[in-house]
Amino acid sequence: MRGSVVKKGTRWYVKIELDPDPATGKRHQKWHSGFNTKREAERGRIDLLSKFDRGEYVEPSQQTVADFFADWLKAIEPTVRESTFDSYSRNVKNHVVAHIGAVKLTKVDAGVLNTLYAHLLTAGRCLPSRTGKGYSAAVVERATELRSEGLTLQATADRLRVELPEAEHITKDTLASLLRRAKQPATTSARQRPGLDKRTVNYVHTIIHRALKDAVRWGRLARNPADAANPPKGGQKSDGIHAWDAPTLRSFLAESAREDERLHPLWVLLATTGMRRGEALGLRWSDLDLDAGRLRVVQTLTQTRSKVKYGEPKTLSGRRPIALDKATVAVLREHRKRMLEERMLLGSGFDDHGLVFQKPEGQWLKPDAVSATFLRRVTKYDLPYLSLHGLRHTWATLALERGIHPRVVQERFGHSTISITLGMYSHVGPTLHDEAAAQVAGLFLP
Repeated sequence: MRGSVVKKGTRWYVKIELDPDPATGKRHQKWHSGFNTKREAERGRIDLLSKFDRGEYVEPSQQTVADFFADWLKAIEPTVRESTFDSYSRNVKNHVVAHIGAVKLTKVDAGVLNTLYAHLLTAGRCLPSRTGKGYSAAVVERATELRSEGLTLQATADRLRVELPEAEHITKDTLASLLRRAKQPATTSARQRPGLDKRTVNYVHTIIHRALKDAVRWGRLARNPADAANPPKGGQKSDGIHAWDAPTLRSFLAESAREDERLHPLWVLLATTGMRRGEALGLRWSDLDLDAGRLRVVQTLTQTRSKVKYGEPKTLSGRRPIALDKATVAVLREHRKRMLEERMLLGSGFDDHGLVFQKPEGQWLKPDAVSATFLRRVTKYDLPYLSLHGLRHTWATLALERGIHPRVVQERFGHSTISITLGMYSHVGPTLHDEAAAQVAGLFLP
C-alpha cells in the first residue's frame, strides 16, 4: 500500500494506492479530502498508512446511518426471531434513523451516540399516530356516573352524544378505552412524558452496539464507536412493576368463576404459576401430567403485530417443569372435561391442535385478544388496573413476600440468572429485610 499527496485547486488530497482488483487487475485508488495545506495532507497520509498497518484502515464511504441499518436489518432478518426483528426494526426506525439517519456512518463516534441517548431520554417518545383534541375530564366524569347507574357502554355513549357537544362523535369502543385509561394509576401515564425510559434507551444502545459490531466485521468501520459511548443504565421502567395483592386477585378469580367465564381456567393457571402469556397459550395437553401435578414448558404461542405462530422458549432455562397446586389441577380437570364435550359436539369439524386453551372449534387463541379480554374483565369487575403480564408479577411478589426463596422464583419463571429475578423484584426487598431482622434478633433477644 502506497500513499501520496496531490493538490487540486486550493485543496490538498491524499491518494491511497490499494491492492489491484483481483478480478480485473485494475488499479484501486482511494482519495481522502479535507486538507488545507500540504503539511496537513502529509500528516494525514502518514496516519492513514499507519491505520492500514494496524488493520484499522476503512475505505472512505458516503453510506449514511440510515443506509447501513437498512442493509443490516436485511442481513440479520433470517437469523433472529420474528418478534426480535420486529422490535429491532421499530426501534431503529423510531429512535435511530429518525434522529441520526442522515449522518455518514464513518462520522458516528461516541459523542454522536451520547447526544442521541440524551435526546431520547428528554424528548425521544414518538408522537401518537392519531391526533385530536381528546376528551375532557367532564366527559369521563359523566360517563362514570352513567355507568354507575347501570347503563351499558352503548347506552352511555348514546347519552353522552346527546348531553355533551364535545362527545357528539364518541363511540362505544372509544368510551371503553377512555374509561379504562381513567382507571389506570398515575404511574402508568408514562406515554404522556416526552422522554423514553432509561431501560428503553439502553435497549436502543444494545441494538446500535450489535449493528456497529457487524459494521466493523464487514469492513465499514475501523472500530465500534458504541464501545466508548455512555448509555444510561437499564433497570425497571419508570412506571415500575404493577401487581395485585392477594385479596384483589382472589376477588378477580371469584368473579370470573361466578360468571363461568370460558377463560377462567387460563386466569387461574397464569395466577398460580406465573407463566408467560405465550407459554400458557402454547401449552398442550401432552405437556400436562395432572396426576403428578406437573407441566412442562416446551412450546409457546406468540403474536407479532397480526401474525400468530408457534415457537419455543428463547433460552434453555425457559424449557422447564412447573409444579401445580391441587386447586389448579382440579380446575384444569374440569376444563378438560368441558373441552372434550365441545369436541364431541363439533365432531369432524373440530380442528385439533392439542391445545389446553383454544377456541370452541379447536383453533388457537390470539395472544393480543386474550390480553384485551383480561383488561375488559378487570374494568368490568371494578378492580385496580393490571395488565395480563401483571399476573406474573403478582405471583412473584406474593411468593417473595411469603418468604419463598428467590432461587425457586427464578427456576419457576425460567429466568437465566437469579440476578434477573432479584433485580426485577427488588421492591419486595425492604419487607424481607424487616422480617429477617426481626426473626434473627428474636432468636437471642428478649
